[in-house]
Amino acid sequence: MKQFGKIAILALIGGMLSTPAKAEVVITGASCLPEGSYFSERFENFIADLNERGKGVIQINYIGGAPAIGDPYSVGLKVAKGAYDIANCTDAYYQSALPIADVWKLLEVTPTELRANGGWDYITELHREVNLVPIARMHYGVPFHLYLGPDNKIDKPDLTGLHLRVAPIYTNFFQAMGATTQQTNSTDIFPLMENGTIVGYGWPITGMRPGWETVTKYRVDPGFYEVDFQLLVNAKMWDGLPEEARELVQKIALEHEAKAGEQDMADIAAAQKKQVEEFGFDIIRFEGEDAEKWLAGARDAGWAGIAKINEEQAAKLRKLFAKE
Repeated sequence: MKQFGKIAILALIGGMLSTPAKAEVVITGASCLPEGSYFSERFENFIADLNERGKGVIQINYIGGAPAIGDPYSVGLKVAKGAYDIANCTDAYYQSALPIADVWKLLEVTPTELRANGGWDYITELHREVNLVPIARMHYGVPFHLYLGPDNKIDKPDLTGLHLRVAPIYTNFFQAMGATTQQTNSTDIFPLMENGTIVGYGWPITGMRPGWETVTKYRVDPGFYEVDFQLLVNAKMWDGLPEEARELVQKIALEHEAKAGEQDMADIAAAQKKQVEEFGFDIIRFEGEDAEKWLAGARDAGWAGIAKINEEQAAKLRKLFAKE
């Protein structure tokens, strides 16, 4: 009997020793914008932080950014299909997967307020319909501006006769104000401005690429819409992660989101100063009725575009996203 007990104990110890260690999960990450660029940098910082704190639990294998990894407008779709597990992406680059994602540009409350009023849960429901989940924001509160070349000064909110480079975010707005438009990758802006194919472009006040200042003379104020860069994950992958890994990713993502607002305000102030003092930009500043017409044009065109996608969803989203 004693011999049997010894055998049982040895077998138990042997089983414990032979139990494999918990496997570290490795997922793939990509960015919709070039690796190392301003709007990829925070994602890359998030990855470095997660990979340091997540050793033995979860790691992200960062394969880089578009267009080096392919068409930026396909990155979100590739996440939905499982080619990538997590991505840094603006709504302009994943409307092929989820057209209603265009609503992110119209956010007028903070991500924290959106979570409190139920808006984050609702937009997540819509993302899950195409196998995506937004888990955090890497940028918010940063406006877009219209930038124009040296021979294209305007004095009123009318873009008639101007051919502008666009992303889907502001295509409807620029067209509603009279412009003709051309959608291209952001890397095409400099050569198209240089050779005169386009006379201006929309871009956030932060994150201008080196060289753009040599073909740009005017910034139009006030800014419009909101820069949005979400951390998007594949829903099936996300739901299948071990709980410890999922909680760690969410925790670190929200820590980085919490820093984003303060960082963005500092970056906006620095960009405003640099564009005037270093680049020598002249500011076309609409005021009074012109400013109201400019901003109302952006807002109305934005929400009209969302309503065309789904009127019922647009009405509900407007109540959650807008301050009115």
